[in-house]
Amino acid sequence: MALQEYECPACGGAMEFNPKTQKLKCPYCDSEFNVKDYVANHNSSSTGQATESSTSGSEEMYIYCCGSCGGEILATESLGSLKCPFCSNNVVVKEKFTGEFKPDYIIPFKTTRDDAMATYEKYVKSKKLVPKVFFEKNHIDELKGIYVPFWLYDGVQDFNGTYECTKTRSWSDSRYNYRETKYYEVIRSGTEKFEFVPVDGSKEMPDDLMESLEPFDHNAIVPFNMGYLAGFLANKYNVSSDDCKKRAFDRMADSTASDFRNTISGYSSVRPVNEQCGTRDSSYKYALYPVYILNTTWNGKNYLFAMNGQSGKFIGNLPWSPARAAKYYLAFAAVFSMIAFIVQFLFL
Repeated sequence: MALQEYECPACGGAMEFNPKTQKLKCPYCDSEFNVKDYVANHNSSSTGQATESSTSGSEEMYIYCCGSCGGEILATESLGSLKCPFCSNNVVVKEKFTGEFKPDYIIPFKTTRDDAMATYEKYVKSKKLVPKVFFEKNHIDELKGIYVPFWLYDGVQDFNGTYECTKTRSWSDSRYNYRETKYYEVIRSGTEKFEFVPVDGSKEMPDDLMESLEPFDHNAIVPFNMGYLAGFLANKYNVSSDDCKKRAFDRMADSTASDFRNTISGYSSVRPVNEQCGTRDSSYKYALYPVYILNTTWNGKNYLFAMNGQSGKFIGNLPWSPARAAKYYLAFAAVFSMIAFIVQFLFL
């Protein structure tokens, strides 16, 4: 199930991006090619800042839309049927993929799908009361690697803060216990610069879930190149940069206030009286981040497993099955009853 296909020069097979070697690899003859070199020679319009014109040397990209949750996925027309990775319903082709949705940057996958499947299986097996559907092999096989759209914001935070701080000492004599508290006004002001503050641009991906997968190593970020998408899916952004801007600025402000607050030491207590942050010199870029996801619907509710495709960090919410809980309870009760019977038989 390839999002973008590139033909192997050696045997003609469809190559995929290999997260381990960071190269395009043919699964049929094991030939490997440098992503930038191959794409530059076969597809001149597949890098960042791409034009609206159709590409050569690879299939045209289409936007597939899920009629259930509204999620939009980028894929080739030849993909045929496709299940939505967010709600598991079928999606249909909507329109051609044009240059306005092509990112500036991408963080390539560093972990493989096998790594993600092994992590998921280990996680699920550690939860004894999870429903059986989460263990089924055909369900685990639906785990997908998908590039999630992110807006990356740069900016400078101007900070001014006033704090009420105290120093307390206690002592006693033969008659009384004493406690002295001195109050101080502490002022902090300055600036803090931020780069690549991420906010996901997908309605289908919960913001708290995406933030839980952080951090992503931005030292590995590279200019967008379609070659990195070979063998993976990509989610088209449906939340604009303007709509995401407030969340990014709030993250900058919270981090700035915390950093300046942490410079205050030597006091018994520190209470913020007033903290003000202002953002200036802001800019943004559009990027794709690597994430493995597996969506499961059970008893009418969606459960999502996600793994950072770069670091391997994962999160997931799993339900417990009353039937499996009852099974473990009955087994425990039977063992306990047997032990109680033996003890009674031996000692009474």
